Amino acid sequence: MNVQPEHTPLVSIIIPVKNGAATLDACLRSIKRSYYKNYEVLVVDDHSTDDTVSIAQRFQYSVLQVTEGKGANNARNVGASKAHGDIFIFIDSDIVIERETILGIVETLEEDHLDAVVGIYTARHRHESFVSQYKNLWVRYSYMKSSPEIDWLFGAISGIRRKAFEQLGGFNTALLARHGHDDIELGKRAAQAKLNIMLDMDIEVEHLKQYTLGSFILNEYHRSVGFAELATQFGETAKSVKHGFVNVYPTFVLSTMFSLMVVATIIASAGGWVSDWWAITALGVYLLLNIRFLNYLEQVRGLFAMFVMVPFLFIDHIVCLVGSVVGVLRGLRKKTSTINGKS
Repeated sequence: MNVQPEHTPLVSIIIPVKNGAATLDACLRSIKRSYYKNYEVLVVDDHSTDDTVSIAQRFQYSVLQVTEGKGANNARNVGASKAHGDIFIFIDSDIVIERETILGIVETLEEDHLDAVVGIYTARHRHESFVSQYKNLWVRYSYMKSSPEIDWLFGAISGIRRKAFEQLGGFNTALLARHGHDDIELGKRAAQAKLNIMLDMDIEVEHLKQYTLGSFILNEYHRSVGFAELATQFGETAKSVKHGFVNVYPTFVLSTMFSLMVVATIIASAGGWVSDWWAITALGVYLLLNIRFLNYLEQVRGLFAMFVMVPFLFIDHIVCLVGSVVGVLRGLRKKTSTINGKS
């Protein structure tokens, strides 16, 4: 695919980055290889202390520096305020796009009823550690289970019409990336404003993030806190059990809750309080709940990798359970504070 559409609007590619020297070069090189040529790139540096700025400057793109270090959403808004394009594309600095990615976004947004489009991670991931592979494939699988009509944005790869972005007032700068919901909240507001967002699975990008077990656990904790807090804010906590929330599909939500039963029965069995069959049964039910995802892992990475990744799946559920409880409590506290402030 190397033919541009007849109408070639200017596209502003906005990249928030903080200490992204390890991946920014690959990100910017992938943009240079793009089939679509009518674009500008704005790299917004969020007070980096590494070689991020010098790497960006090699490409002769616009480099904006945010000295206060107020987070990715602030950087995204700063980039948008300086952009000239009719379409904004937001890309994280650890993303490598395909040659047709920008063109795909432009062509998708040519449909009059669409205001924004979201892409998906490719199954390919250059880091071979099982925890990195698990995380990448889980995100991809969760997106594959989503319907095309969604109510969230994805900071890693999203395109939005300038008019729609300005109508919404940009990203919420009070939300920080470590809470896991800084980018998707804009999509929730877009849905409330009756704007239309599409998940296009033909728009694939590679995520370069490499995880250790420790960084994976911290990431999942902060992500689940943020998601649960946001679900509480929008009154979708109970709804998530039946319909999921953002890209967290219902089975994952149920498995997160059921993981506590698995832990409880294993402890009770080890203590001699219940028969070992209770623990075996609980574990069997847990695996059945996740059989489709496990089958996907086997198809993509093979049987051995699937078995190795089962512990990461269980750790994910346990960590998300803890984070979700914290997130719901935070969300309820904020809602209570808001109500009391208005009374």
